[in-house]
Amino acid sequence: MTITATVAIACALLLLGHYLNRMATASHAQRVRDLRVRALLEDLEILRLLQQHRGLGAQHEAAAVALRDAVAASLTQRLQQRSAMPDPHAVAADWAQLRDTPADFDGHSRLIDSLIAAINEREPLGQACRTLEDVARLRGLCVLASNQGGCTPGLQARLMSLCRRLGSDPDVELKRLIGKLERGVIHAQQPRLSPPQCFALITPLIDARLRSIQQRLQHDSLKGLPATHKPG
Repeated sequence: MTITATVAIACALLLLGHYLNRMATASHAQRVRDLRVRALLEDLEILRLLQQHRGLGAQHEAAAVALRDAVAASLTQRLQQRSAMPDPHAVAADWAQLRDTPADFDGHSRLIDSLIAAINEREPLGQACRTLEDVARLRGLCVLASNQGGCTPGLQARLMSLCRRLGSDPDVELKRLIGKLERGVIHAQQPRLSPPQCFALITPLIDARLRSIQQRLQHDSLKGLPATHKPG
């Protein structure tokens, strides 16, 4: 073998080594990203369950209590699974206390706010999670108002503040639901919507918005995949 051929082979092997190293580095980075996205998706599901548990906390109907217990069990299981994922947080410790005090609306809200802050530190989602929480808080407070037979002045003020904040949202369906809650609970002398009706009215919108955030995260994660790794 000539010296020229030997040098050519050596250069080819060197370039191949650099290429394989870059591919391995990119593959590792994508695996880390995938694990972090999975943790974020799990956190969003934990957020949904915390919001549901809060919204069911003031309800005493048998069906609502059964659903609340199922939500609590699912939440406990997911928090246990979440502890083994990247970027752990301290939600589980506070949840252990709230599980036994489902009617503690403000305690749930503080825990939810801390979870949203932890999510946004790792993956800035703009106003998406904050608006989602405003809608979920509107649901929970309307359930509370209906359950106690109407709004106290303080509760009405909190609800009206939420409605004003959400009023700038362009979602026509959200505006329609807010109008129905205003007429049926917030400004009604006697609530015309029961606690289960308040909960059921707005839950589909909350779930749809959460799915939109989850899909956006998954889409952004796929954009980082090399072409040979993308599904399809």
